[in-house]
Amino acid sequence: MGRFKIVIIGLLAGGLLSCNSYLDLKPYGQVIPKTPDEFASLLNSTLYEIDYGSDNNIIGNATTILNYECFADNLDANLTKYPAGNSLVLYVGNSLNGMQNKYRQLYEKIRDCNLIIENMKDDNSELGKDITAASYTLRGVCYYNLLRWFCEPYVRENVDNQLGLSLIDHFDMEAKVKRSNMKETVKFIETSLKDGLAYNMQNDVYRFNADVAKAYLAKLYFWTQNWKEVIPLCEVLLDKYPLLSGTDYVNMVQDLSTTKTNVLIRSAIYQGSSSGSETEITTSVEARPVSKKFIDLFIEKKADIRYELSFNAKREEMKRLRGRVRIAEIVLMMAEAYAHLDDTKNALKYLNMLRSHRISPYTPYTEATLPDVDTESLLKTDATGKPLTKLMWAILSERQKELFMEGDRWFELKRNGRPEFWVSANGLKYTTQKFMYTAPIMQADVELVPGMQQNPGYEL
Repeated sequence: MGRFKIVIIGLLAGGLLSCNSYLDLKPYGQVIPKTPDEFASLLNSTLYEIDYGSDNNIIGNATTILNYECFADNLDANLTKYPAGNSLVLYVGNSLNGMQNKYRQLYEKIRDCNLIIENMKDDNSELGKDITAASYTLRGVCYYNLLRWFCEPYVRENVDNQLGLSLIDHFDMEAKVKRSNMKETVKFIETSLKDGLAYNMQNDVYRFNADVAKAYLAKLYFWTQNWKEVIPLCEVLLDKYPLLSGTDYVNMVQDLSTTKTNVLIRSAIYQGSSSGSETEITTSVEARPVSKKFIDLFIEKKADIRYELSFNAKREEMKRLRGRVRIAEIVLMMAEAYAHLDDTKNALKYLNMLRSHRISPYTPYTEATLPDVDTESLLKTDATGKPLTKLMWAILSERQKELFMEGDRWFELKRNGRPEFWVSANGLKYTTQKFMYTAPIMQADVELVPGMQQNPGYEL
């Protein structure tokens, strides 16, 4: 399969042609807010989408998460049952043109955040400060999501030359902003998250509180291999939210509405909310079996509580599909960060911490008892390009089991080498090529913004 060509599609009535239209100061012809309550209403529209499961881009709903899982290898696309599986995405290539919608929609959220940040500067009310804090953090989260999808994986030695994002921190109806480099992009996201964190906002009503800012700042450092900065942020969060185990853990994963305990932020918190037509999704996903290679990761079988939580005897996935950020990921990031810093003792400490809360009876790993690397796995290298050690393999395998059906695996494949693999359907072979891990930016921007560069693999 050759390089993709972008299909230009009409996105909304009236057309959205470039950055200067979807970052317009007056979104969709609305009057610019003036009071804190009016600014809160602008932010609340985004929070409503998250809470009621219609958000596809920031935290992600059931549809988003299922699509990400269909792009990756936790489910076996080659064994999809038809016609029940007709609604399932076969592989990432089916969705790349549609990613232009994600690009546009995330920049629209950034526009709203900029509107609030720029116009709330002089408001010292508690409401004003809470809204400003949430807006800084939300802007950082949107840019973090853009970074993972629309930039190639971070390469420390090449940050000055890698393509970054169009960075917008103010209103300018005539703005036509080309892409910055990776170094500038990462710094901008870091600053946005730190600006949100500086308010130490604790109001759960606005979702993007100080703990969420810390979590996303840790995730940014993790994605960009800043291992030393990952650890202290994660330690603070873990101290505040100790890991759950047993029934408490299962209830947390499967609960329809909780936002507490080990979950820092999640989608569709209200029972009965429209979380991406979840009933229909549950029916369709049954048509794609869980991969046998994933099942084989569970060395302890039913002694691992995630074994029966994740799939049944028919290899049908069982976890409730939710976009979320939770403490288990924080623990896994700490284990990997220590491993990259060659601190095996602490890497094993946090790897064993997670496993001890999931497996009973449980025997901790030591350097001598770590499992062998599966040479048949898609992953061959770690995030820095080094061959997998036993320790790194164990950490990545634990992450795959823990965050199964939570939309994480696709980005793990991207972060750790972008392996190429294929699936088949209707007698045809569909290959996920290396460049497909990075989605195309809006072609309209490439054509209308001077100096704007498209991602490799999508040039017309």
